[in-house]
Amino acid sequence: MSLEIQLATTFKSCNTFHHFDRYSYILSPELIQQGFEKAGVATVRRRRLPLEALLWSVVGMSLFRQQSVWDIANQLDIVLPDKQRFVAPSAVVQARQRLGEEGVKQVFKAMAAQSYKTSSFEKWCGLNLLAVDGVVWRTIDTPENHQEFKAQHNGGAENIYPKVRMVCLMELTSHQLVDSIFSDYRTNEMRLAEELIEQTPDHSLTIFDKGYYSTGLLHKWNKTG
Repeated sequence: MSLEIQLATTFKSCNTFHHFDRYSYILSPELIQQGFEKAGVATVRRRRLPLEALLWSVVGMSLFRQQSVWDIANQLDIVLPDKQRFVAPSAVVQARQRLGEEGVKQVFKAMAAQSYKTSSFEKWCGLNLLAVDGVVWRTIDTPENHQEFKAQHNGGAENIYPKVRMVCLMELTSHQLVDSIFSDYRTNEMRLAEELIEQTPDHSLTIFDKGYYSTGLLHKWNKTG
């Protein structure tokens, strides 16, 4: 069963946190540890909210976006036993700072690679079908986000919201992400696509839209692997 079907089944059957543990076999402790080791992230001492547990709250943030981070951490029941039932909001913020972005990134890459290897996809002429495309997300209008992610130029003025650009590599028949790369809004998509070349699986056919027409990009994509 594909991840897409598993997610759809979960949302159809429940809308609470209590069924969230069914994903533990998709994102195993071994994959989390593998990603953390590659990112150089480790829990030096056992805290009440260890990094392995905090990663699940990050996943919960994407699935239950109407809930606060604090509610997600408490209702997922991911904190270690203690006299107090709930974890303080400040503890969640501090734990997210310890985890950082690299730990989440490497866990995603480990999970995506593992899922691709163990899945059976429809093929065309013996090749797996992949596609590359980009997407842009709006972020909160803060000086820090403008500095980090930039905003869209609009004539003489700029759009008020800074944006994050993502270019992703997807398996077409399942819509499963194989890899992705993020940058600020003003980074060209073809430049980001080049960073996906080394991670593109062999025995595959990758489809681009005309916005990626670059002889250098397509030639390198064809000759690598």
